[in-house]
Amino acid sequence: MNNTAFLNSIYQPLEEKQNKIIRILKDIDNVKYGWYNGHYNKNNENKWIRNSFPIPEVNIMGLCDIEISFEKITVTTKLKRNVALEYDYNKLTNYEFEAYGVENYLSDFYSKNMSIQDLKGSIAHSSENEIGFSFSFPIDICEAFIYEFIHFLSVEEFYY
Repeated sequence: MNNTAFLNSIYQPLEEKQNKIIRILKDIDNVKYGWYNGHYNKNNENKWIRNSFPIPEVNIMGLCDIEISFEKITVTTKLKRNVALEYDYNKLTNYEFEAYGVENYLSDFYSKNMSIQDLKGSIAHSSENEIGFSFSFPIDICEAFIYEFIHFLSVEEFYY
């Protein structure tokens, strides 16, 4: 297999997923999309690493970014600090998510195996005005679920 065929075999499924998400969001205003590099993810040692390769993204202006990577889909959004401190995190028990500072986005406030008390303590002791949230979903998740989740974020005062 030549390099072009190899790269197409990797990127075509990501592009198809992006197109499906764009189609399901057709009735939402301010949807933009493209590809971006310079994103971060944690390695096996739980340390942040920067990736130079591009991945597709769908942006709903004012609400969230939807990043489509090889292993998962991530929905990134944020809350105002005061809202995050008072938020009822029981509403998020069915979701895998991480929370972090927006100014210092490599500072972890919450990841799985931590408690909500840890999250609220980290927020309370930080100088961040906004708290970032990244929700992770399997790459094969139904696009309709993403649509419903975006509606949930809007109702819950998340924004981007």
